[in-house]
Amino acid sequence: MKCALLGWTAVAFVSTAAAQVKIGDNRTVVHPDAILELESSHKGVLLPRLQLDSTTSPAPLSAFTKGMFVYNTHVANDVVEGIYYSDGTRWFKMQVNTPSLQQAQRSEITVSVNGQTNFNTPGTITDPNLITLYRNGVRISFTTVGNNQIVSNVPCIAGDEITIVQLN
Repeated sequence: MKCALLGWTAVAFVSTAAAQVKIGDNRTVVHPDAILELESSHKGVLLPRLQLDSTTSPAPLSAFTKGMFVYNTHVANDVVEGIYYSDGTRWFKMQVNTPSLQQAQRSEITVSVNGQTNFNTPGTITDPNLITLYRNGVRISFTTVGNNQIVSNVPCIAGDEITIVQLN
């Protein structure tokens, strides 16, 4: 009897180990291609909040894992607050989409800096989401100051090449 009970327990465990999971309002309908489905008309998903030190270090995790998503709460080196994902070798910050170049005119200026972090934009700032700031070819975050100036949220050092792209 004990062997039969143990056998049925093992079968039940294996069956549930391959099951799909749905958390949310309608738990009876699960998308057939999803291993995990979240559904709610009044709640969101809260990602793990970590303090990353740089895009090239997995810390505080033990290693990079392809497909890992986290919310970084720390500003240091080349990371700022926001959602990051890993390709298995480094972190990438998720960015907001901007209009395509077919929809807008593009203005761009490139300057070599001596350590300053304040920069004039090519034109009047009508929407900060239409501006992209690059430091040595890597996209970095910024804060707007007035209607034609931005401040890098990442330290700049002498010799850095700063490129400001503004869509109008």
